[in-house]
Amino acid sequence: MLLVPLSERQLAAFADKHAVQIPYDTSPRHLAGPGDARHVTHGLAAAGWNAISDPLSAEIILASPDLRHRLQFDPQSRTSAWWRLRAEPVGTEPGWYAEFGELVPAEVLAAFTDALTAPPPQQPDPWQQVTSAGWHHEPDGARSRRTPCATSNCGR
Repeated sequence: MLLVPLSERQLAAFADKHAVQIPYDTSPRHLAGPGDARHVTHGLAAAGWNAISDPLSAEIILASPDLRHRLQFDPQSRTSAWWRLRAEPVGTEPGWYAEFGELVPAEVLAAFTDALTAPPPQQPDPWQQVTSAGWHHEPDGARSRRTPCATSNCGR
């Protein structure tokens, strides 16, 4: 899929069209309106998502590499939701669905979709802090916990 950058004239026309839909002054301006949808679509394409829509259509549909997630952008939607994001259920994980209107800032939607492409954060070892301080943990579930002072007599 070849994406052609917008000209300054096209960007200005787009901004003028949507400026009247924002009922108050907002700063910084890029947070006030939809922005450039390529912030979302290019990031997903770089993460391996594939376009599965007709390249001549105004509608864009992207699917994740594992086919679990699907993003649909439909600027001709008859509803107020131009963006639809769906996750199919897998194993014990339930599916979910989110919709966003035409004026959602692209930066907000990109942050949402970035969470789908980033690896899950590493969970820290909950015992690391206490064991590094000299506490002992009995993994069999026994309730005995000893402080460093209990084992070294702490100044006695």
